[in-house]
Amino acid sequence: MTLILTVYFFFLGLALASFLNALMYRIDKEYKYPDIFVKPSHCEKCKKELKWFDLIPVLSYIFTKGKCSKCGTKVNIYYPISELFLGISLALLFYTTAPWFAYPILILLFSLSYFDFHYMAIPTMPTISFAVLGMVYLIILSILGNQVIFNAFLSGVILIGLILILLLIMYGYKNLREGFGMGDFIILLALSAFLSTKEFWLMFWVSIYSTLIVILIGFITGKYSKKTPLPLLPFITFGFVVVVTYGDIILDFLNRTLAIF
Repeated sequence: MTLILTVYFFFLGLALASFLNALMYRIDKEYKYPDIFVKPSHCEKCKKELKWFDLIPVLSYIFTKGKCSKCGTKVNIYYPISELFLGISLALLFYTTAPWFAYPILILLFSLSYFDFHYMAIPTMPTISFAVLGMVYLIILSILGNQVIFNAFLSGVILIGLILILLLIMYGYKNLREGFGMGDFIILLALSAFLSTKEFWLMFWVSIYSTLIVILIGFITGKYSKKTPLPLLPFITFGFVVVVTYGDIILDFLNRTLAIF
């Protein structure tokens, strides 16, 4: 039964990712109600209305070879990869019995990642709202006597402060504003309210190392240069999923082998 439900959550994630990507696109293009929900999907260039089989997550990209069947416009690789990511992530959240808050946070991070990927910027209102929600959650837990989460939040504040100081030294204020979004730091701060200190640090380093791996692969394949921008939020989202699913196992391994945590 667990396996069946895990598979169900995988396909649910695929469908949800497809819906969220379309919704974020329409929000970005300032669609009006009710078009934002009911207007049929279409090719961005030739405006051809997509059939139901053109909307099958991941598989439609494979069958059409990543192109519009009418005009041949390439479909951004972000869409099938993000669909697969959310499908696997939701399946893992269910399979590992992740905490309840992991589901809405994952959906929020996934949605915001759309804008970070396409524009290297995160919408202000949902980002601030998430931070405020994290603070409220932190206050409630503190009142209930959960000092562990409060310590994690302090670790988040200290870590973000150290990162900002380091980046200011390395890049200067002007380059820092151009290359690093404050939204990423606000997201990290908000996430620290939901994770323990060890989990928060693990999430941060998983995010950083996964980013470096992608950059390295990009340099090797010639896809990236020193000036190629790379969104950070998708990697933070990846780090969050890793921590809330297999964080305990990873931390235990690091503690036994390297005594890091």
